[in-house]
Amino acid sequence: MRTARLALLASILIAGVGRGAEPLTIQTAAEPPEISPDEPLAPEFSLELAARNLDNTALHWQREYQCAACHTLPPYLMARPLLSSVAPEPPEVREFFERIVNERLEGEPALPKDGISAIIVETAAALAFHDRRTTGTLHPTTRTQLDRMWTFQRADGSWEWPFRDVPPIKSDEHYGVTMAALATGAAPDGYAATDAARHGLDNIRRYLAANPAYSLHQQSMLLWAGTLVDDLAAGFDPARTIEALRAAQGPDGGWSLASLTENTGDPDRQTEEGQSHRAADGHGRDFLVYVGRDKAYRSSLASDGYATGFTVFVLRQAGVPADDPAIRRGAAWIKSHQRASGRWFTPAQSWSTQDYIANAGNAYVIMALDECGEVTSGQ
Repeated sequence: MRTARLALLASILIAGVGRGAEPLTIQTAAEPPEISPDEPLAPEFSLELAARNLDNTALHWQREYQCAACHTLPPYLMARPLLSSVAPEPPEVREFFERIVNERLEGEPALPKDGISAIIVETAAALAFHDRRTTGTLHPTTRTQLDRMWTFQRADGSWEWPFRDVPPIKSDEHYGVTMAALATGAAPDGYAATDAARHGLDNIRRYLAANPAYSLHQQSMLLWAGTLVDDLAAGFDPARTIEALRAAQGPDGGWSLASLTENTGDPDRQTEEGQSHRAADGHGRDFLVYVGRDKAYRSSLASDGYATGFTVFVLRQAGVPADDPAIRRGAAWIKSHQRASGRWFTPAQSWSTQDYIANAGNAYVIMALDECGEVTSGQ
């Protein structure tokens, strides 16, 4: 019954796919099907269906919540220009982000200070990447938000960040620091050379020197950011991270977010509960463990959309060729695991049952496919 209901809801999106389909708007976006591992696979891979799903999910989220949530709208804005040849990009999300900046709405609907600083960093990054992939020119609103971002940077080089035990985004300051570096490096017109950016990047370097990247996701963010900002993290070895990512690839060609977020190396996150989970049967075979501030969580080692899309994209950014066997297998996994709604499933890595990290995963999948030539070359 549940699978049948998911297939029926997904048909709302499928019915709108096609070159002559009406573009979605805030008013016409439907409630997306429930994010579920039970959703059936799409009968065939479709970039048009992926674009339709991305638009519908983002526009519905914006309409219902009026929030630039880190897991949904920023990744969407970073990735959506890559599908412009497949379907026109709806303008509403970009307009919403510009309104957030120009009207100082980072706190809407009602966020604590850590959420506000996170929204500032995330919107700055999303706008910078969007500028880079559309006009190639730094928009005045993007510059405003980048400049404001530095005013929220703390003395140690970090930003106040939400700790919700929801990795990889809301679990520690490291994500916010590397995202700010990415925003700066991606911004067009040499923004990274401005006085504000150079001073902020120096503070970021101090933070990264004092706070090593323990999880593979943190290391991967550094790997990516290092392709845009020179000398970002002293002593960081890109080749070692590339090899670790290769080793984490599953036998089916995909990656699991569990393998990226497990934090066994973090000395501040070693607990008896975490040790107990890691001693249980199946650890390393069926699941890995993320130790948060509140408790320890088991996460499935099954391949998922976020980890596979993110890893393939980062490896390509780091110079791994598109014809490398690991990249080819990762791209093949992506194309064979699209769901009927046009998205890819990723499970939440902690207490959350909402699985919204799947929304970010859908964006990284598109970024990965573009880097593999699968977007421009067609379906």
